[in-house]
Amino acid sequence: MQFRKLLYNSLDERAQAHIDQLRYKLGLLPRVNPQAKARKNNWLPVPYKACLVISADFELAWAWRYMRVPLDEALQKARQTRQNIPALLALFDRYEIPVTWATVGHLFLENCTGENERVHPEMPRPAYFENEFWRFQQGDWYDHDPATSLARSPEWYAPDLIRDILAAKVKHEIACHTFSHIDCSDEHCPPELMDAELAECQRLAQAWGIDLKSFVFPANLGGNYASLKKDGFTNYRFQSRYHLGLPEQDEYGLWRIPGGVQWEKPAGWTAEAWIKAMKRCIDRAIETGTVLQLWFHPSCESVNVQVVFSEILQYLKTRQEQVIVLTLGELVDQLG
Repeated sequence: MQFRKLLYNSLDERAQAHIDQLRYKLGLLPRVNPQAKARKNNWLPVPYKACLVISADFELAWAWRYMRVPLDEALQKARQTRQNIPALLALFDRYEIPVTWATVGHLFLENCTGENERVHPEMPRPAYFENEFWRFQQGDWYDHDPATSLARSPEWYAPDLIRDILAAKVKHEIACHTFSHIDCSDEHCPPELMDAELAECQRLAQAWGIDLKSFVFPANLGGNYASLKKDGFTNYRFQSRYHLGLPEQDEYGLWRIPGGVQWEKPAGWTAEAWIKAMKRCIDRAIETGTVLQLWFHPSCESVNVQVVFSEILQYLKTRQEQVIVLTLGELVDQLG
């Protein structure tokens, strides 16, 4: 198994895409958790056979600043997010699709300042670390924070976009994605750091009248589950080798919601081929009575907003009597 994975990772994007397209055609993807076959989804209201959750990792520049890319690329991701969100909200309104917006807490701020050249001095910092996604090896964790305002630095603040999400015709959910987009794994995040990040997110959200209940780990790097429970969360997006499954409670009583599939078209795929693959995911969820979660970055390429997402939501409409679409919070409410 490890050899096959290493061989696959050694291939270029186009070759990987050809292999994955074949796996979809052969029914090897999406992978269904075998334990789901032995359980019942009697929490679903009649006549639905499957549940779809759509979650967005809403980050602006925060997610990209330590991604081993020039800062200009991180800022461009933020600008692309700002360009895409109005179209995304219009699309979700058109198809009446609620989305869980996993929001970096700093985006609630209209502005921020520093003291003695130190931004957010009240917040603890992670120690230097490197993982498969990020490299933080020098300076201060908040070095990129401009300590200005939405008007001057719209790549780092987003109260205007949060207001737009809350004002949409469809009732979306605002979820938590940490305050500063940290690695939440136990290896790189001590409990006091996680506690401080979550507490600040809850404080900022409550000023908006929002009670955060759902959580998405940045880069899907899970850990510090006890802190989630302590800070009032009820569920989190859980990434595993299986794309489809059923919600399960962990040792802390938190609901683990299957992480599903990244919705954006991967490199090496045509839009048409990816749309077919996503349709197969929806059909497979119906066949197996499972939860499918499609997650994406609002900074994605415009082809996703204009073509891929639109086509999938249109297809979903033809399955609306079989698939219920819920936010993470609504799903947990259904579970009782």
